[in-house]
Amino acid sequence: MCFVRSTLLLLVWLSLVGCGGNTQIIQYQAPAESAGDWYPIPADAPDFAVLAAPVIPRLVAPTAVNEPAALAGSLLVSKMTDSLGNSSLRFNRETSTTWELVDTALSELGFANLDKDRSKYRFVMPASDQKKGPIAKIFANKKDELFLLLIPQGTETLVVVEGVGDEIPDLSQSEAILSKLYAHFQNPG
Repeated sequence: MCFVRSTLLLLVWLSLVGCGGNTQIIQYQAPAESAGDWYPIPADAPDFAVLAAPVIPRLVAPTAVNEPAALAGSLLVSKMTDSLGNSSLRFNRETSTTWELVDTALSELGFANLDKDRSKYRFVMPASDQKKGPIAKIFANKKDELFLLLIPQGTETLVVVEGVGDEIPDLSQSEAILSKLYAHFQNPG
């Protein structure tokens, strides 16, 4: 009995030591359907799997690049006119950058702003340049407002002037605003 026990222990020890560095083959006979599984293994599944040296993906930290950031290039502002004579300005900047440029330009040019709404990319301005005082803001008629809108177009932005209710304002009013802005960006300084 002792011989059988020692032989059995020797075989178990040899199988454990022998399988440590070699490819392991696992045998499994799939039943046609298992009553206890939620997702039964199909009967045509392979009956063995080979587990060799598994590859574990390693995450590598990105290395810092010591290169200067790419510049967007020089600012280009072009004035466009459609077939009806309505003007607009096209900036070669994204809308958030164009917002900052137009906001600064309106302040430098002395345009009166009744309101500005960055979430809608619009500036609310009086229709005539004569109402610049704080009292005029209180008594301003909504029909006397113009909207300077920034319209995103990918990496470019259109700047247009609209009236209340998406109406096209008087051509001379919108032309005066856009011409002053265009001249401002053509002659920086």
